[in-house]
Amino acid sequence: MAQPSLIATIIVPMRNEENYIGKCLDSILGNAFPPDQLEIIVVDGESTDKSRELVEERAVRFPYIRLLSNKKRSVPPGLNMAILQARGRYIIRMDAHTEYPSNYISDCVEELERTRAEVVGGRCITEPRAHTTVARAVALVTQNPVCVGNSAFRIGNVGRYVDTVPFGAFRREIFDRIGLFREDLERHQDFELNARVRKAGGRIYLSSRIHCTYYNAPSFSKFMRQAYMNGIYMGRAWQRYPVSFCWRHAAPVTFVCGMLLLALLGQFIPAFMWVLAAAAAVYILAITAAGLLIARRHGLRYLCLAPVLICSYHLVYGGSTCVGLLNEPFVRWWPFAATSKTRVTDCVQDSESSSS
Repeated sequence: MAQPSLIATIIVPMRNEENYIGKCLDSILGNAFPPDQLEIIVVDGESTDKSRELVEERAVRFPYIRLLSNKKRSVPPGLNMAILQARGRYIIRMDAHTEYPSNYISDCVEELERTRAEVVGGRCITEPRAHTTVARAVALVTQNPVCVGNSAFRIGNVGRYVDTVPFGAFRREIFDRIGLFREDLERHQDFELNARVRKAGGRIYLSSRIHCTYYNAPSFSKFMRQAYMNGIYMGRAWQRYPVSFCWRHAAPVTFVCGMLLLALLGQFIPAFMWVLAAAAAVYILAITAAGLLIARRHGLRYLCLAPVLICSYHLVYGGSTCVGLLNEPFVRWWPFAATSKTRVTDCVQDSESSSS
């Protein structure tokens, strides 16, 4: 791992992000942070669009931007590659689908120093990725507690220590203590890493000073695909790394399995059908209330759409979590996943081969 010689290293993984990487980098470059104390590492997963060109254009004007190639394509290997080459005392992980205010970097650094936490982050404000009613509804429901539970960074419960933050600003030494991102988790790797931080006695702080704008799925089909993939990797993460288990994430699979169990038991004991009906009624009331709240604030067109999106998300998320749990024992995983703890030194050879 490179020796720290700068204050901050920004890490941005990307693949085929020509519609967003330019805006993302421009928002980072617009930060009022000393350029001589900053480096930006963009890790490209072999993009086939103009993403690399957009980064290279900005690197000509801003030499502290570096572009690395990630032959494995997925996010965790790219993050690890960049961390191993980072020269910053603090490492700030950013996302290509996100834009950042002009004080984002300085606020992250100041909050790390003020709180002495190992990781800090802020609220993730979701915006639609397309100019459609469905895209807007997706952005709204993913900030509603009925849909996402008590996820503090989504619902705005800031100014406290939490179990995870979006993306995250890290003290570089935490990676020497707990290891790097799990490369066998194409999703859910952030939460799993933060779970290891907490297990090691580290603290994660959600600051009221920090926020970013994230552009979510633009259509119903992509929102459902997002839910499906998140559920698959949630189940796999629980199997491989039990430290990542969280009751908030277990709510959808508990709901789906519970309803199926009640329906099955109801075939033999009629009383369970009444329990099933009562549970379904409570759930319908909850998602309807969420729809009413969203419609009152943003328009009647969301009155029916929001409950449908929330219910679909929960069903797909819960069902795919079951698939991830059941499928895990029958799949061959990378040798990287075999150890319970991935140290920085264990990943050097793998990351270097990825960048060659």
